[in-house]
Amino acid sequence: MAGAITRRAMWAGLSSHLVNITSKFLRSAADFLRFRSVCRSWRSALPLSRCHLPPQLPILLVISAFEDWITFRLTGDSAGHCCRTGIFAYISCLGSSYGWLILFHEGSKEVSLFNPYTAEAIPLPSLTPLLDKIEQENGNKPDDGATVEHALLSSDPTLHRDFVVIVFLEAVHLRCVTCRPGERSWTANPNSIFLDLRLTIPGEDLSFPMMEVVPYGEGRLCAIYGDNRYWAVLGVDPGPPGRVKVTAWGRLPSCVPRTIPSALVPSAGELLLVTWCHERTANATKDLILRVFRFDPGEMGREAVASEVEDIGDRMLFLGKNHSVSVAARDFTGFQGNAIYYVDYELILGKMMTALCVFRLRSSETAYVFESNELRFTAWWASANLRSYNGSLRGYN
Repeated sequence: MAGAITRRAMWAGLSSHLVNITSKFLRSAADFLRFRSVCRSWRSALPLSRCHLPPQLPILLVISAFEDWITFRLTGDSAGHCCRTGIFAYISCLGSSYGWLILFHEGSKEVSLFNPYTAEAIPLPSLTPLLDKIEQENGNKPDDGATVEHALLSSDPTLHRDFVVIVFLEAVHLRCVTCRPGERSWTANPNSIFLDLRLTIPGEDLSFPMMEVVPYGEGRLCAIYGDNRYWAVLGVDPGPPGRVKVTAWGRLPSCVPRTIPSALVPSAGELLLVTWCHERTANATKDLILRVFRFDPGEMGREAVASEVEDIGDRMLFLGKNHSVSVAARDFTGFQGNAIYYVDYELILGKMMTALCVFRLRSSETAYVFESNELRFTAWWASANLRSYNGSLRGYN
């Protein structure tokens, strides 16, 4: 016992200069964070604000059949491995933005932000008062109450203190609520057809669900509705209190296929729109084809513009619901660009299989990277954000 204490004290007493030099040999974010966690003195010697690591691939978080969240990390162009996170499935994920997961605690109705890389958490107020109010307005009918659907952030919490958390609800009179860090309650945004999860246009017979909404540019969100029928730009006013309002909307250009699902991907200063299409083959089967469009959301008085691209060059896209990630393949040894990774679900021999697939844009071929019948439908990509929120509050970043 005494020997173990002596060894720990010896490692803790290692000079910060040697700790810093040793850390330079680490290339993986997971290894670097484990190295920092050895002791307090090593954490002090390696502030996240001066992290030397190269760009990191995003990780995929999926719910397992054992009622917990697991992560899948790519280790090669078509290979990877899984590991458990310690987050249980009764904590659902509403979204992923800037490397932060937006978590919803089913029992307490509390919302929190969690960084799976740094393990930092940002608590937010409970949605209970809001949900109770909606239920009372609906005559205390549980089935008519609000359902928390999805959420996103207006900006990176480690870079902007005035970021806003935006939550979309499935409710009768209340559809979009917002909150800033430190606030005690959620703010209801003025009702607008484009802040509803189901868009109803006057004169149209059908309603169109909100399929995608992503941060795009400073204080802006871009949303797509239905089978690529309508688009809207939502402006975010940081307040306080933070609010969301519609600044422009219109029909998507006719060149974009009217298919679902679709994904909006901010990529190297552009906004890409990826659509799922199925083409019938000679043997009467349907092959999946992913089509990519450069998409320029319009403004009031200016129509949106979309142009199809057959090559995205060095980029790799990782598609997810309301959050997709784009990285450069040249930053990762053994990976090829012009590739799109996505999660698919198939029924095989009576079992529902969850698969991570990669689509090669040039050849229009799809390959399986990983598949399992022990994973459920919910999957989120989380980009690597190694900046410290708490450190930024102390002025380290």
